[in-house]
Amino acid sequence: MEMSKDVSMSETRQISATRQPPKGAIRESLLDAASSLMREMDTVEVGILDIAARADVNHGMIRYYFGSKEGMMLALLDRDVETRIRQLNALLRLNVSPTERMRIHLEGILDTYYQIPYLNRLIQVMVRDASPERVDHIANELLKPIANAQHRIINEGIAAGEFRKVDPKLFYFNTIGSADGLYANRFTLSAVFGGIAAADNALHERYKRQTVETLMAGLLA
Repeated sequence: MEMSKDVSMSETRQISATRQPPKGAIRESLLDAASSLMREMDTVEVGILDIAARADVNHGMIRYYFGSKEGMMLALLDRDVETRIRQLNALLRLNVSPTERMRIHLEGILDTYYQIPYLNRLIQVMVRDASPERVDHIANELLKPIANAQHRIINEGIAAGEFRKVDPKLFYFNTIGSADGLYANRFTLSAVFGGIAAADNALHERYKRQTVETLMAGLLA
């Protein structure tokens, strides 16, 4: 009987262990919850109780993993942008022409803003009244790598005779403004253009195609 009891306790520990979420799963579920709520509600002003409820965890987990709601939002911004930086670095290693590289890059930017339409608004919130260290982190580790990579592609295209001379800084704002425009303006999309609540995949693909063609037309020699 004693052996049966030991086996039962062992099995109980195994079952308990299998029910524990993988390391980091709660942290990721909180980030996913915040991201999905900001997309659905079209705002970066979401409450910690709503985020915790969406993640199906106690709201104290936000303080445990991130220190504060602000810390969680910075972690989300890091995750969102660093994923794109890794993709961009992979693009720079591809053996393709500058024209093809720029086209892939622009399509990626449009996809990014479709997937995370709150991006620019979150950046503005995170740098407002922020410490110099945070501002430096966002500028130098999150934003400059993207701007510098685009600048590099432009220079390669000019050197290859594929692009005309353009101001990389202005082209960057052309790109980000175009990418952000449709997805961050749900009211205009809904009120002015036929009651569409938000861009769906079909509209996104049409917008991406037209926007990339427009930007490339202004760049090609």
